Amino acid sequence: MAARDTDGPIKPCTGLVGYGGDTERVYLLLTENPELPYRHAAFLATKVRSTGIGRAPRFSWRDGKLLVESAPSVVAELARRVELLTTTVGHRQVPAVASVEYLTAEAGRAVLAENYAAYVVEFGEPA
Repeated sequence: MAARDTDGPIKPCTGLVGYGGDTERVYLLLTENPELPYRHAAFLATKVRSTGIGRAPRFSWRDGKLLVESAPSVVAELARRVELLTTTVGHRQVPAVASVEYLTAEAGRAVLAENYAAYVVEFGEPA
C-alpha cells in the first residue's frame, strides 16, 4: 500500500492504527473447541474484531476453523486474547478455541484461496 506525498514521491502508508502502523500481515488459524454444541464463527469473528488488532477476512471460516489476520507486531497479543475467550456450555465455562496456530502471510493467503475455492464449489461464484 502506498500514498503520494504532496511533493510527488510515493511513501509507504503507515498501516492501521490498531496494528501499530504495521502494514505487514500474518495470520492465526483458530480451531473451534469441539465441545461447543454449535458453530461459533460469528462469535469468534466479532470478538477478534473488537480487539482492534485483528479481523476475519472474507472466506475465513471453513470446517470449524477461523482464519484471522493481524500484524506481526501485535499477533502474539491477539493470540493471547483469543486463548482467553470462553463460552458457556451447560453450566460451565469452556474455551472457545481448541488451538491457535500461527501462519505466515503466504500460508494465510493459501488458506483463504482454499476456502474460496471450496465456497465456489458448494455455492457458486459469490455476488
